[in-house]
Amino acid sequence: MPVYKIFLVLILAVSSANAQDYPEKFASIQDWSIEGEKQYYSPDNLYDYINGASDFYLSYGFQDLWVIDYKNKDGQILTLELYRHQNKLKAFGIYAEERPQGVKLQAIGAQGFVESGSVFFIADDYYVKVYNGRPEVPQEQFIAFSKAVANKICSSCTLPSAFNLFPIEGMVDQSEHYMPENFMGIAGFDGVCTVNYKDANDELRLFLYKADDAKCRTILTKYFSRLKYKKKLKEKSYVFDDPYLGMVKLNYKEGMIFGMLDAKNVDSHFKLYQIFTLLQE
Repeated sequence: MPVYKIFLVLILAVSSANAQDYPEKFASIQDWSIEGEKQYYSPDNLYDYINGASDFYLSYGFQDLWVIDYKNKDGQILTLELYRHQNKLKAFGIYAEERPQGVKLQAIGAQGFVESGSVFFIADDYYVKVYNGRPEVPQEQFIAFSKAVANKICSSCTLPSAFNLFPIEGMVDQSEHYMPENFMGIAGFDGVCTVNYKDANDELRLFLYKADDAKCRTILTKYFSRLKYKKKLKEKSYVFDDPYLGMVKLNYKEGMIFGMLDAKNVDSHFKLYQIFTLLQE
């Protein structure tokens, strides 16, 4: 083999190894040591680990996964799964989709919960799962382990800031979601934040999208075309009777689309929508 090809192979091998180096910050967890081989998965082979769910994870900007066993001095094992996503918002999106409605939340990372003896939490761009082993580790200990992992990622973890732009009053608890693809059935309308609201008479969703202005205009042009609405796009509020979605209220501002879906009567939510609009100023 020519020398230059050997050199290229060596460079690629080193690059691949570096891409798969276990993050040093997780090498030491107080009272726990790594046990056995570390497993690494990329977008190319995630299917080998979570089978049919891999496409779902990939739609949320999955970057890589480490699966590692940790053992304590008593020989008990915890399995750590570190799913790293493209950004904090996409990591939250997959976490929120798997979070059971009404589950008791835990102060782990930005937010977490315990379900069936396992811990699930969000911390920056990581969605983390911690599974108990046999013999079982007491809940207090594996929650402490989970918090230690979260602190390795971010010392003061927070939820994505986009959700601070939604009104608090009337918000349905744990209803924040990130929609990765084709929101409202519009191709390219990807990465929309939504929150559910409820009052005595109605239920609805508010949504928020921020992107390059050219992309916002392209999305709304597609939507107007679908509705056969031929007026020029302006920075204003629109109300449409969508044959597929019902009443839709939305606003366009430079680099932003936000609005309301699912309401029986959009006019009855004037105050809520006014607050939502002011939060976008």
